[in-house]
Amino acid sequence: MNKRLLVVLAAAACFVGTTALSAAPQERTKVHGTERTAPWNAETSDLEPDASIIYGRLANGLRYAIRPNQRPQNQVLVRMAIDFGSAAEADDEQGLAHFIEHMAFNGTTNVPEGEMVKMLERLGLSFGADTNASTGYTQTQYKLDLPKADPHLIERALFLMRETASNISFNPASVDRERGIILAERRERENFAFQSGRAANNLYYPNTYFSTRYPIGLSEIIETATAERLKALYRTYYRPDRIKIIIVGPVDPVAIERELANKFADWQVTAPPLGNLDRCELDTTRGVSAASFTHPEINEVIAVQQFFKDKPRPDTVERAMIELKMQIASAIISQRISRRSRSEDIPFLGGGVNFTLGICDNYAAVSFAAAGKDGSWRALLPFTEQAVRQALQHGFDDTEVAEQIKRLDTSYENNAKAEGTEQSASIANALVGLDDDVYNSDAYRLLLWRQLRPFMTKAAVNAEFAKWFGQMTAPQIFLSTKQTSGTSSDDILAAYAASRAVAVAAPVARATTVFAYTDFGPAGTVVADTVIPDLGIRTIRFANGVLLNLKKTDFEDNRVRYSLRIDGGQLHFFAKDEAVLAWLMYGAYVSGGLAAHDFEDLRSLLAGTTVTPALGIAEDHFGGTGAVAPVDLERQLQVMAAYTKYPGYADSALRLFRRPLPEIFARLDATPGSALSVAMARIMTDNDPRFALAPLEDIQAADFSQLKSALGDALTQNRLEIAIVGDLDETATIAAVARTFGAMPTRTGAADMTPQDARWSTASGNFDIPHKGEANQLGWRRVWPTTGDSDQKRTQSMDLLARVVTLRLTDELREKLGATYGVQAGSEMAEFYRDRGAFSISTAGDPKDLAAIENTVDQVMAEIVKAPIDNDLFERARKPVLESYADWKKRNPTWLGVAAEAQTNPDKLNRFRQSEKMFNSITAQDLWALAKQYLSKPAQFTFRALPDAAIAKPIMAPSNP
Repeated sequence: MNKRLLVVLAAAACFVGTTALSAAPQERTKVHGTERTAPWNAETSDLEPDASIIYGRLANGLRYAIRPNQRPQNQVLVRMAIDFGSAAEADDEQGLAHFIEHMAFNGTTNVPEGEMVKMLERLGLSFGADTNASTGYTQTQYKLDLPKADPHLIERALFLMRETASNISFNPASVDRERGIILAERRERENFAFQSGRAANNLYYPNTYFSTRYPIGLSEIIETATAERLKALYRTYYRPDRIKIIIVGPVDPVAIERELANKFADWQVTAPPLGNLDRCELDTTRGVSAASFTHPEINEVIAVQQFFKDKPRPDTVERAMIELKMQIASAIISQRISRRSRSEDIPFLGGGVNFTLGICDNYAAVSFAAAGKDGSWRALLPFTEQAVRQALQHGFDDTEVAEQIKRLDTSYENNAKAEGTEQSASIANALVGLDDDVYNSDAYRLLLWRQLRPFMTKAAVNAEFAKWFGQMTAPQIFLSTKQTSGTSSDDILAAYAASRAVAVAAPVARATTVFAYTDFGPAGTVVADTVIPDLGIRTIRFANGVLLNLKKTDFEDNRVRYSLRIDGGQLHFFAKDEAVLAWLMYGAYVSGGLAAHDFEDLRSLLAGTTVTPALGIAEDHFGGTGAVAPVDLERQLQVMAAYTKYPGYADSALRLFRRPLPEIFARLDATPGSALSVAMARIMTDNDPRFALAPLEDIQAADFSQLKSALGDALTQNRLEIAIVGDLDETATIAAVARTFGAMPTRTGAADMTPQDARWSTASGNFDIPHKGEANQLGWRRVWPTTGDSDQKRTQSMDLLARVVTLRLTDELREKLGATYGVQAGSEMAEFYRDRGAFSISTAGDPKDLAAIENTVDQVMAEIVKAPIDNDLFERARKPVLESYADWKKRNPTWLGVAAEAQTNPDKLNRFRQSEKMFNSITAQDLWALAKQYLSKPAQFTFRALPDAAIAKPIMAPSNP
């Protein structure tokens, strides 16, 4: 079954050329016990596989794929995918596939319980609740991201994979301990959104594993599962002929094959092979039907879908042609919907159309959906249904098709140019998720796109869309809503029939325009040009005061990253007591378009480029960061320069900004997490408008006239610094900046960037926050005030202390107590607010476990304060950070952060220079001293997000500690 319903970037095929079967295994030294094979799924495909991937098999049936890759230059990614998931479970086994995945980290034949994670932490790997394994319907995956290509580390990783594959112990006591963790995970996920998904699947996929075999399982089965039952299921499905090992990174393939043979070749299973899991039957003869899910906190969404009987469609030219044309059609409809929702007062918040092949191997599906304001489904349904029917009856025009083809041209071309520096994670993830597809190179996809492109005509796209959506005569319609009346199946079907009876007119053709902002005056003059020798950053100053910092690297082919910083940001509005306008600028300024182009026209003008309309707001600056192909850099600069000088302030943007606000505010207490975040900011800052969420009416009242007045000339006059990092031509880049920002008037403004005072509230104690989520869900956070980011070593030490506390609390709260699925400590030390910082611990659980959670945190924190931590815990917390430095300076995002303020913030350069050395100097004694300084007193704030019914006191009143 093709679950990678993607773009045809990975599915596009050659029209003529080499077939997959002609790709012979590479010549090499034969490793005993291994056999090189044709690429996965090549036997069913006429696409050319990527020749850089080495495929092989052991005699016991285990398959592997190895891809040497240098990005990151040190990291090796190891993946083990098992053809087993919840779809294989019997009625009384629901949740056991996921349970087995958890048990992999709880003792094996050669690794005692509790040691696997610690072993890898000592080797420099980081772990999290969802980081290292996952269970789906048809696949279980185990993941190890090794920080370096060290032979010993690779050997240990494959040793642990073998232990996981065949040697899990299933000690009864370990099973009982893990049971609580799994139930905590289930409790965390089983909210109203998940329940709505269940109801939708019951309508769309009745009697299939999609609706009857959720990987998280059933509580009653998880609570009673025995070690023997788990072991029996494990022995049935964990077998070499159902396993793939994927290794990507700077590795020697022969050495990897040798290690795979050493670790896995002796694993033998005598039971006969098992069948495929991804088979299911859908009833395509059903008539039109409808169902709804009602909950006071659910979002308003109406979705319409119909399945058709189809045929297996392997990864071929035929399928690529279909999916490409449908991708173009879907994008056009989405753009039409977006335009209309901007121009008219429609309660639409998002949605579009979808087309899927390969569901359960033999089915196709067409669908459309819309999300909107509460109670708006009767408007949403005809809005989207008629947009789809308009496309069916009147088709698409040449301009619309051409725009989407330009987007695809750019996507394929840029991916091909950047292929040499593709990240290992994207390669590994694609190989794990191949299913029935073939992995192709980006260069090959570009070649094939160019061969397929002539067939993407208006007539072809119209015909393909009509072929599939024209069959949508008896769909299933699902509604999620807060409304408790007027939402019966009959109500929904009647509304659908009424919409179908409305005639649709042809869309109005759009006039073509030309980008208006290419001339900002005579190019600026460079008056200073120097290099920071040890960092290789070139610093330039133009006559008008614009600052430019360049760092040329070879880490990413065909990509430059940029940063634009104009002094001010949120601080600009805070100084005017107009903090609410920062929200408006963040949410509506760019959407307001430019004086000569509304936002949708601007998007169309930028089709075929990697340029993004952008100008945001951060704490201390206006601007933003992004990445473009080098050929598009000047256009990106033109767009950002135009946004500083010629903003459009379109009314449609203000309408779009305000439209979802009531729904957002109505759901601030819908889950423990959201309720906690909003209340914390208000309580800890005494409702300081710089940090607390403003009242709904204040945000709704903000308008563009106020924003324009408050901004004044800040965007055109305040100090401006640009950084550009990556695959750049320095001469061309300087010239592009000279013609845009360098050509604008001299910047004479000066924003007040003095650090501000911002004290925590004097309130203290336990604050009980009501939420309207599930009755068995608790959100919990404890906060100790600390200080600001004035000392680099102290900041790094507090971050490391937070890692230590996270590890200890994970051991106690998750592994021993089973009261929570995950726990996280963190340290925040402010740069712009004097002496302001906080150390916090966050977790979630069941309200009945509140006392146990708080007692455990108290005990662990008392231990942290009482004495220095032991060396093993210190190294487990420290080693992953140390290992991350290996690739830290070989990443463009790192250098962009450094170059962003290379001329205006020399302290940041110094911190960068000494970061690794400084971190290496931190000792366990340093952490102990900080723990005693900041954490020895009772925490000032403890926040408990509890169900409404569990709270009898107001939100702002603290209960006694």
